[in-house]
Amino acid sequence: MLSVSVWVFVAPIVAAQYILAVAGLIVLSRRDTPLKNYVIWNIVILLAFFAGSIIFLIYNKIRPRPKK
Repeated sequence: MLSVSVWVFVAPIVAAQYILAVAGLIVLSRRDTPLKNYVIWNIVILLAFFAGSIIFLIYNKIRPRPKK
């Protein structure tokens, strides 16, 4: 059996989640959303591992912010 630390597998997954969450939060910060929606999306992005960020980024493509 291979004697590989669990962190060899967990670290890249956590790093990918971090990058994806930061990207989602940056896109969220650029949207002009009401405070309630902002807080809800922020919680979803941070707590739903991978899925929250992906769902928000898809939502952002489907419903882009209005042009000024």
